[in-house]
Amino acid sequence: MLQELESKLCSAFCGGLQVHPVPAGYAVSSAFEDSSGDRISFYITETPDGYQIEDDGSYLADLVARDINIETGARGELLKAILTEGQAYWDPDTYEIKSSGVVNGDLPGRAIQFLSSLIRVRDLALITRERVRSAFREDFIRALTTRFGDDLDIRENVAPANDLADFPADVVLTTPDRRVGAIYLVNTNDKLNEAHLAWLESRERHSEVVTIAVLEDMESISKKRFQRALNRRLPTTIFRGDEEGAMDFVTSVITA
Repeated sequence: MLQELESKLCSAFCGGLQVHPVPAGYAVSSAFEDSSGDRISFYITETPDGYQIEDDGSYLADLVARDINIETGARGELLKAILTEGQAYWDPDTYEIKSSGVVNGDLPGRAIQFLSSLIRVRDLALITRERVRSAFREDFIRALTTRFGDDLDIRENVAPANDLADFPADVVLTTPDRRVGAIYLVNTNDKLNEAHLAWLESRERHSEVVTIAVLEDMESISKKRFQRALNRRLPTTIFRGDEEGAMDFVTSVITA
């Protein structure tokens, strides 16, 4: 039974492995697939000191093209940790993931280690909820800074007014004419409720404060809560999928 199980597992893990010679060395196609159904592949090239293992750079380039920040913040830290553990790094010029130098005798083990890193790196688009929340904030702040630059005073995690200390906003914008935009970054029903309550409080006391709920997406918000926010005219926009449009909305509300 044990030998049969070992044989079946070996067949499952190794049966899909394909190695083809290419001008630069060898192309290796694994049995593992990414979310699009393509096999995860890499290349082995010979160097004066041994070998180097690398991918084609397409995965990280695609993340960057989708405006996903891989250099800093939560995703940047996760990417660095994964690659460091796998004795690899990524090239900022080509977006290729590359191994450090590999000596001949270590090549099989390092190839498996490199493949493991490539599989784990795919989780950058599916990282844990807490990290996603952090990435949402970072992505929004970056888009905000790109849009407004030094034109507005941008502060994080502060109340929009002294008597609104119970409702600290994720981001507070202040225009040159002292108009205040209190932005609540929403990816839970509770956070949408908080934004709604802050809006009710601020509109009664502060005509200069504009409250805006910026939803990350619709996946984690109930339709009923979303409908209530819209029907009660809480300024609301959705960030993911139309970041530029969300920035246009924030601009129009704050400068109205």
